[in-house]
Amino acid sequence: MEQNHGCIHRPDMPALAQTPTASDVRQAIVRYLIDNVGRPCISICEVHRAVRRTFPLCELTDWELGDLVARSAIDAGFAIEFDATDL
Repeated sequence: MEQNHGCIHRPDMPALAQTPTASDVRQAIVRYLIDNVGRPCISICEVHRAVRRTFPLCELTDWELGDLVARSAIDAGFAIEFDATDL
């Protein structure tokens, strides 16, 4: 099975040229988590950067995005690395 190694951009779903909805951002986070399900711990900073690359016009603050990443990862059963100072 091919692994994506943290990239959440997929050829069948190009990055949006417009401001993404909250649902778009949540889906991108979930996709990242699914692509990394074999990892026991997720870095908030890695997911944060991946979302910002996919949605450069995301209007969430760094804190809001980090909070959403942390909540999503915890809900999915991941341990999380609080490394927000690396943003």
